[in-house]
Parts: sequence; C-alpha cells; structure tokens
Amino acid sequence: MQFIRKATVKHMLTERKKGELLQELKEELVGCQRELEQLEFRLHKSLKDSGNKHDQTSIRKRYKKEMDKRKERLYALNFKEQQLHKLEIGSEIRAGTVDTLIEYEIGDKWSEDESALEVIIKDGKIVEFRESRNEDE
Repeated sequence: MQFIRKATVKHMLTERKKGELLQELKEELVGCQRELEQLEFRLHKSLKDSGNKHDQTSIRKRYKKEMDKRKERLYALNFKEQQLHKLEIGSEIRAGTVDTLIEYEIGDKWSEDESALEVIIKDGKIVEFRESRNEDE
C-alpha cells in the first residue's frame, strides 16, 4: 500500500551552492533597490502632478508605506547574506518540504509521525535519505 509522507529537503552547503545562494541574494537586493528607487521617482512625480495639500499627504503616506516594505526587505536580505557568509561548508540548509510516496507492505516497520524524512542534496544531486527524530536536527 502507498502512503503520502512529508519530507524535508536540505541542501548541503558547498562552495558552489554558497556561490549560487549569494548570487541569488545579490539579484534580489538589486531588484529590491530598483523598486525602491522607482517608488521614490513615482512619489516625486505624483507630488508634482498633485496640487492639493490633502492629496499630497495621502500620496506621501501611501508611498512611504510601500517604501518602508522595500526597506525592510532590503534589511532582511542583507541579514541573510551576512548569515550565509558565516555558515561553514558542509552545513545543511533547509530548503522546504515535499510530499513523497512511500510503499509499505505487511510486516514493514511503521515510521512514527514524530520522525521526519529528510532528503539531503549536494550540488544538485540526492546524496542521502534519512529518518530524523526531530525536525530541528
């Protein structure tokens, strides 16, 4: 009989993976910075087009809220980049979860719900399947 079971996917940090992750973060940082600059430009344009003080206050609030979101995202991305630089090669990074199909026959050992199946990936290849007693391990 087949059952669906959740599995945690973890990437083993290698120089190559670290480089890929850093590149992805840099691209996100650049994109977020562009969005912020675009919002600033549109704010000034909207303020210029609006002559009413009440409208200008409303416009400023709306743009400030969006700009603050981008600034928080920039802060979070910079923090992630700093943490990635600190990680040692060989560390495991959680990448999410997937559903797996498990085949059980009568007489097979049943895995307890507390144990989590983990799939370990190294440089794009599966290198290990393991049962973990604790998802935080």
